[in-house]
Amino acid sequence: MTERYKNPALTVDTIIFSIRDKTLKLLLIKRKNPPFQDKWAIPGGFVDYEEDIPDAAYRELEEETGIQGISLEQVRTFGTPGRDPRGRTVSVVYFSLINSAGLEIRADTDAKEAGWFSVYDLPETAFDHAEIIDFTVRFLRQKLENTPVARHAMPEKFSLEELREVYEIILNKTLNHEIFKQKITETNLLEKAGDSVYKFRESMDFIGRFS
Repeated sequence: MTERYKNPALTVDTIIFSIRDKTLKLLLIKRKNPPFQDKWAIPGGFVDYEEDIPDAAYRELEEETGIQGISLEQVRTFGTPGRDPRGRTVSVVYFSLINSAGLEIRADTDAKEAGWFSVYDLPETAFDHAEIIDFTVRFLRQKLENTPVARHAMPEKFSLEELREVYEIILNKTLNHEIFKQKITETNLLEKAGDSVYKFRESMDFIGRFS
């Protein structure tokens, strides 16, 4: 039965966001091999036959950038025919928002270089990665409006001003200080950690929007 069908190859891609130099940046690698040799791309690669898909995402990320020990979340699947000149491929995309302070990036295996780029000033990218990046930026902003994803970009303790700045950077817009303070304190996100200092609760039921 399966001989009647041509099966696409399965790949994974990982988009890693971080706030650096007061802007939203993502991690790209410069490809060592064709196709798109010397073009910047999202870290990723092919899923091994006996490998679970999330395991492949973590493996490729570590192999190409040296990053490990972070949490990845699935975004969606991209599989438009013609997206890869090598043949029919389908990619499962994952993302993470991290605090990259002190994080050492190490390009290896299929990557010649690895570096952080502003989402507003990206180089030309390989495959359909521009489309994937655009979708995932919007996905992150939706997550910010409806989940406590911002906790991954923050130190353990922070002020409301520092938290508002993170929201503004990710949403790419200015938020009213008083309205933000009112809305964030009405949620179950934070608890006091000192005088004018907060931290995220361990267990949270999130409500609210910050538009």
